[in-house]
Amino acid sequence: MEITGEQSDNRAMVDPRAPRFGQGLTATLLLVGVALWEPVVVYLVAAILVLSVLSGWRVDLYATLWRNVMVPFVGPTSHREAAAPHRFARLLGALGSTLAAIFLVFELAMIGFAVAAVIGLLAALAAVSGLCLGCMMYKQVSVLRRHDVV
Repeated sequence: MEITGEQSDNRAMVDPRAPRFGQGLTATLLLVGVALWEPVVVYLVAAILVLSVLSGWRVDLYATLWRNVMVPFVGPTSHREAAAPHRFARLLGALGSTLAAIFLVFELAMIGFAVAAVIGLLAALAAVSGLCLGCMMYKQVSVLRRHDVV
């Protein structure tokens, strides 16, 4: 069986448990950072997410932890799904956490931690329930593209 097009790129498909793992880490780190009022934690999450986006998903700490720590523990899966919606959601997380970090750098702590808390809560929602708002937004944009609206 020959795999063509987007399926030939191994990065185009993802173990559906991996994004939830990353969302759980993002949620935990951001909410702990907010609870401790510690901007360094917000900077760390922003750096992790931005690095993965800018590297085209080649340098991804969450994916590395998933493959090297969690998969040996939980086992591999044959179920795969499209990575694009999850990447879009991660891009939104990177933008939000970077915005929070910028507010914190400019000593607007209340706003910075509020943005970090919102991003953390959205990541927690996705990790716990599977309801990924960024993924849903990606699907809406895809519908608009198919109809030549965007």
